[in-house]
Amino acid sequence: MGDAGPISVHIVEDDDSGARMIDGNLEIPTEDGGVVVQFNPQNNSAGGTEEKPDNFYRNLSGEIGESELNMIAVELHEAITADDNSRSSSLANDAKGLGLLGLQLEEPSSGDGQTQLDGMSVVVNPLLLDATLKDWANAQSEFLPADGPCKVEDFATDPEQGQDERADAFERDMNFYLTSIDTSYGPETSHMLLWGRGFRGMGIKKVFMDPFKKRPTTIQVERKNFIVSDATKDLKSCERITHQILMRQSTMKRMQMRKHYRDVALTPPTETTNQVDETIAAIQGVSSSKTRPEDQPYTLWETQCELDLNAFAPKEYKEKGIPLPYLVTLDKDTMQILAIRRDWKYEDEECERKRMYVPYPYVPGPGFYGTGLLNILGNSSAAMTAAWRLCLDSGFMAAFPGFLVAKLAGRQNSSDLIVTPATGVPIETNGMPIGDVVAQLPYREAGQGLMALIQQITEQSKAAGANAEVPVGEGIQNVPVGTMLAHIETATKLMAATHKLGHMAQDEELALIADLFRENPSSFWKGNKQAKDFWNEEKFILALDTYTLKPKSDPNVPSHIHRVMRAVALTELQAGPLGALMDPMETLKRVLAAMREDPKGLIKPPPAPSGKPSPEEIIADAKMLTAQNQGKSIEVKAAEVQQKGQLEAAEQQSSKQDKTIDLAKAIVTHAHDKQKATHDQTMDHAEHNLNVGVAAHKAALDTHSAVLDTAEAMKPEPEPTAATPKKPKS
Repeated sequence: MGDAGPISVHIVEDDDSGARMIDGNLEIPTEDGGVVVQFNPQNNSAGGTEEKPDNFYRNLSGEIGESELNMIAVELHEAITADDNSRSSSLANDAKGLGLLGLQLEEPSSGDGQTQLDGMSVVVNPLLLDATLKDWANAQSEFLPADGPCKVEDFATDPEQGQDERADAFERDMNFYLTSIDTSYGPETSHMLLWGRGFRGMGIKKVFMDPFKKRPTTIQVERKNFIVSDATKDLKSCERITHQILMRQSTMKRMQMRKHYRDVALTPPTETTNQVDETIAAIQGVSSSKTRPEDQPYTLWETQCELDLNAFAPKEYKEKGIPLPYLVTLDKDTMQILAIRRDWKYEDEECERKRMYVPYPYVPGPGFYGTGLLNILGNSSAAMTAAWRLCLDSGFMAAFPGFLVAKLAGRQNSSDLIVTPATGVPIETNGMPIGDVVAQLPYREAGQGLMALIQQITEQSKAAGANAEVPVGEGIQNVPVGTMLAHIETATKLMAATHKLGHMAQDEELALIADLFRENPSSFWKGNKQAKDFWNEEKFILALDTYTLKPKSDPNVPSHIHRVMRAVALTELQAGPLGALMDPMETLKRVLAAMREDPKGLIKPPPAPSGKPSPEEIIADAKMLTAQNQGKSIEVKAAEVQQKGQLEAAEQQSSKQDKTIDLAKAIVTHAHDKQKATHDQTMDHAEHNLNVGVAAHKAALDTHSAVLDTAEAMKPEPEPTAATPKKPKS
């Protein structure tokens, strides 16, 4: 020490240009190779607006002493452990609910704790699974359309300002980002809608800046990894929000290498499982634990909490003892703090906690965790499962009944009498009738009462689970649209309410994603070949400030069938008396939008307001006139055909009338001829009778004359006298 030169101490103003030591002091190198140590620096750069935004969210854990870090770690570990223990019953319900889905294949045998007797049924009724899948399918179609989930509603009214083009580009490129660049958005949202929102009643999406990709990212946080106190009502007023992260060992090393986490020695991670993990592993047929220590991930607790760090508080909060929001990352096993970052916006003077998590509730619950189909249909599904097993077991026992055997028959080798078809099994009866030795138990199949109960539970469960039954079948096309809409709305009240909550949650999520792009605007068009030539930082920030992203889903229309029926109602209204008061083009646009049909090529362009028309318009007008002329020609021909048909019909009618008159005349003439013929026949008969009488009379006269002549001839001749000369003989 005697050879050392004199030590000079200079008191200078605070300087933040040096490097922080572990004890919190500041090392400032000098030009001559020396070092200036600044004890207890004041951290003026932490005072809100005096610090650059790029350095505002840096990791502060290296600037805090070890003793203070240890105190923070112990307090946080104790608080988060208490929050984790408060949700143990919720995790138990989740594990039990997974068993009610019937996804695990089981054998109907005893010895596994599932059945009391060998061969009893272990079937699970799919009531809960059916309702969950239907809700997921409808939610996915509404919240994740193929062309992207978002749209811009506040378009400019003056197209000449060029703002509509920017709005179109903003909407198109944001959808491209969420579907093609951030490829995890769709799968993570779909998984959340199925297992978080619909099944458990609460899905959680996390929106953050990816430290590796340097761009906004959204992931799903499963409820088993989302730790909050069960007494929490709202995330905005929650004291602590903790995300339990399972991080691979290689990823941990990369995070420490990039200074995102503090480079400290960590002990090998230990295994951490819960009831939900074990149930999921059993369904998938895998082990819930890692067999190789190298594959065991670290368990990190990333928590949004409040800390009183006076050195990093804004000036107006210094020495006030007011805790401010910070984002702390803690290793669960070693209780080592890896990162501490400010958790309020740089420009926020109120230092409100940044929003990172978006809850997607199904139905609001009495606590923080919502009410899902597991809570709504869980007991009904358990009852239906018991009823199904009873029906199957009753049928099985009735087909293969058990029996009682007298002790006298026990001297044979076995009491298990299995009689195969067309065979016999000898039994020792000791001389007694066989009916007195073996007695069949009175097993019966399930009765009508149980079947009616199953049907009633099914119908009530469908109504409670928001499964809309739309009437279809013969004659449904004659039902008025208003009646159909009323029926659908009545059947989907619960579906509409849950859909509206999901729409509000996705609206909040899109707002958080757009806000994160302010930290790194170039990440918006990076990877998009069509957008990189259009956007720059100034234009993009202007778009963020001007336009608002909204979900494409309609909060008032929970399903596609509602949308189609409303379109049908619009078309009928347009065709009715009130159609004169409606704009046909706007009606067409809304109908096409409801049908999700691309209007490109279907809608004719509007006519030019003034000036000389373009060649394309002239060609289009010529085609339209040609089509109109052809249409008129077709109409004329159709009129001629119709007139000709009418003339032919008139001629046929006239000919028919003439023929009718001729027929009447023929009938009258025939009747007259018949009367004349009858008269002639009567006259002929009378004349004949007269002729016959005359002939008879004449014959009588002739006979009489003959008689007279005969009599005259037979008289004797008188004697001749002188006076009477004798007649000469002839």
